[in-house]
Amino acid sequence: MKRFVFIILFLGVSFSLFAQQLPLYSQYMFNKLLINPAITGSEEGIPIRLTARQQWVGVDNAPSTQIVSGHYQLRNETMGIGGIIFADRFGPESRIGIQANYAYILPIFNKSTRLAFGLSFQVFQYQIDYNQLITLEENDPAINFNKENSWLPESDFGLYLYGENYYVGISANQMIELQMKIGGEYAEMNTLKRHYHVLMGYQAQISQLFALEPSVLIKATESTPVQLDLNLKAIYKKDYWAGVSYRTSGDIVCLIGLTFEEFEFGFATDFATSSLSHYQSGSFELLLGYKIGQTQHVGRSFF
Repeated sequence: MKRFVFIILFLGVSFSLFAQQLPLYSQYMFNKLLINPAITGSEEGIPIRLTARQQWVGVDNAPSTQIVSGHYQLRNETMGIGGIIFADRFGPESRIGIQANYAYILPIFNKSTRLAFGLSFQVFQYQIDYNQLITLEENDPAINFNKENSWLPESDFGLYLYGENYYVGISANQMIELQMKIGGEYAEMNTLKRHYHVLMGYQAQISQLFALEPSVLIKATESTPVQLDLNLKAIYKKDYWAGVSYRTSGDIVCLIGLTFEEFEFGFATDFATSSLSHYQSGSFELLLGYKIGQTQHVGRSFF
């Protein structure tokens, strides 16, 4: 028991935190592909987006995530393909991998609405760096203070219903639920847990210049309470936006961004209202995007 007491405690705590077994995002409403593979092919052109997030600024080895994503609607407009490259780090743990997405898109209701079925498959390297561990006993000989890693597959599935000014999506992430091998052993508490997301939103045109887009994200697992993100975004001339989100876990998020021709830029900052706010200076997230194949600037697409 002694040799991996700290590892077990660390993983047990970190995996009980809903947002930390999967990366946490604040600007997912601009890149829903990150949580639902059925989004693949739902936009015109080829949107390439970079998301970089630093969580809990001021805390050593706090969660850090970098992701590059892209997807494309095939010419017959009934299928989409895409991919994601990701790196996620939290303390001594890290996950680096790639993901391939496929979606089948079915026009319904006189083709004004579409229903997409999406599936993704990912392979990632899980690594733990023992040099970053703080053991219960100094220089514990049972810990080798090297790096240990293993490769794991995973898969996501999603449904996405969308029209001109609304969308509803549901996804199941980490469906395979494999156990990670730590210290040469498999432990039940190190099992990847299945996550469920329901994301819905509606864009209301207030005037020729302004629009409002409320949205809700519901997050759940079989072993943690349901959490909600309540979002409201204001859009000006289709190219400039500002918004605010509230997480029932206790975070308030402010968002701002713009598009310029084929480029897009977004920035979000999270403020914790829990006791954690005394030990960190917030979280920051940057979104950079470029849409290949968009020959005419028509303002920001709703999707």
